[in-house]
Amino acid sequence: MLKLAIAVPTYNEVKNVEALIESISHVSAQHPDTSITLFILDDSSPDGTSSFVEHIAPSYALDNFTVRTIVKPTKEGLGAAYIHGFDLILREDFDYVLQMDADMSHDPKYISGFIHQALEHADFVVASRYIPGGGTPDWALNRKILSRGGNFYARTVLSRKISDYTGGFNLYSSELLRRITPETITATGYGFLLVLKYRALLAAKGVVELPIVFFDRTNGESKIPGNTLLRNFFLVPRIRMSRGNV
Repeated sequence: MLKLAIAVPTYNEVKNVEALIESISHVSAQHPDTSITLFILDDSSPDGTSSFVEHIAPSYALDNFTVRTIVKPTKEGLGAAYIHGFDLILREDFDYVLQMDADMSHDPKYISGFIHQALEHADFVVASRYIPGGGTPDWALNRKILSRGGNFYARTVLSRKISDYTGGFNLYSSELLRRITPETITATGYGFLLVLKYRALLAAKGVVELPIVFFDRTNGESKIPGNTLLRNFFLVPRIRMSRGNV
């Protein structure tokens, strides 16, 4: 049986997290030969996200689906949440680790595509908004231009093997994730995702891209800092020059 861990960082996601859990439970029911454990990586959300998850999780449990919470005592951002979560997940015997957002902008229906690629023994799978079949239909034009421009810049400097460097919906084999040592990444926030993907590109046996349609969250506020674009503009050449050692 394939053993899949899904790592979802949360901060004040109490309005979204039940829909996420319910949807992943439905996906799990479609894949009885895959054991799925959803890890909620919570940064001690003041809205009680982790307590709410622990309360509702038993209602959605299946023979092949469970929900667990990993709570960090202090809020240190996206990269730190993933590092903390990956460290604990990789101590267990999961075959793959899937990272995704909690706000339903990453539709759980796409998890089936990741499972299919895992069964085909892919070791690195990237969900892409920028290949045929993908898209961002509810984004304003200026946001589309900024995102496409940023990803074109990253592809030009880093590698053209993938078209979506800034998305957070990605699958790594556990063996690959251990080899790229995410705990040594010092880049923070969404820069962490850039470094993690670049290291994976250097170490993976192959990469597969799956198209996704990305919709903005309907509940809560975006966690993306306003200076993210500028910070990552300067980070990208540092990643290339250091071969991901940032």
